Amino acid sequence: MNAAADVKTKRILISDPVERSLIAGLEEKGHMVDYRPELSQEQLMEILHDYNAVVVRSRTKLTSEVLQSGQNLQLIARAGIGTDNIDMDAAERLGIKVVTAAGSSTDSVAELNLALLIDIARRISFLNRQLRSGKFVKQAGTEIAGKTAGMIGFGRIGFQTANYLRALGLGILAYDLYESKELIGKVSGKYVSLDNLLGNSDFIFISVTLMGGSKEILGVEEFGKMKNGAILINTSRAEVVNLEALVKALKHGRLKGYGADVLWSEPPDSPLEKELISMDNVIITPHIGAQTIEAQGRVARMTLENMQKAMEDINR
Repeated sequence: MNAAADVKTKRILISDPVERSLIAGLEEKGHMVDYRPELSQEQLMEILHDYNAVVVRSRTKLTSEVLQSGQNLQLIARAGIGTDNIDMDAAERLGIKVVTAAGSSTDSVAELNLALLIDIARRISFLNRQLRSGKFVKQAGTEIAGKTAGMIGFGRIGFQTANYLRALGLGILAYDLYESKELIGKVSGKYVSLDNLLGNSDFIFISVTLMGGSKEILGVEEFGKMKNGAILINTSRAEVVNLEALVKALKHGRLKGYGADVLWSEPPDSPLEKELISMDNVIITPHIGAQTIEAQGRVARMTLENMQKAMEDINR
């Protein structure tokens, strides 16, 4: 290991916007912190060798090439959840520890899931836009009580979303590679196959965690298996949904609505994404799932705690 591993004071680069208390906390621990949230990938590669640790959110992409430029890098901290913007295989190969703030934004994302569903079901945003344009339009919406919610991914966020929905009188179906009898029991739900979930859910939520790369879960075939008129909510990753198939499903009425907090490119730059955003039965927010005062505070605290533990391990 590089000689820098024996130095308890670390030089830390923060390459994405973070809550200021994280910076202050690291500095109070005696570390040297450079806060440069607007770095390009090229600039990052030019300077990464100067740092022992780097803190990122979702903007910075730590590819194998980038990581290889960080000869003194010992620690990566993801100030949030998910590691799909980090080449985990390369990090392991290079002996770089990776920590996250898993669980810090669970409540905020689950609340956004609920908000998106209610907004689409009752057509709130659409009717508000009509009123602002001078049209006093009344349209019947859809109640959510008594319906069935299908959770694709039943980890922290999937469970908490189901917990809220159960309190509102919905039945819960879940599909996950790892099944927990304890969790599903708490919401009186049941695990089913993906096909079963798609065919029997009025509302479908995607709450999967990608561990690197992308994997499409919902394509043409899966949309064809969905209950007619279902509403799809995605606060996970856009890549798990086939964009072309999604637009067609919305146009042809297979889907009643789509709510999301993620896009295939942020900001959106493809004609098909822009078409999706313009549709009346679609609501997409600019990746704000963890953007609450409370969640950002938790992210900062958990990231600081996990970084300090990791650095103590490195120094042993």
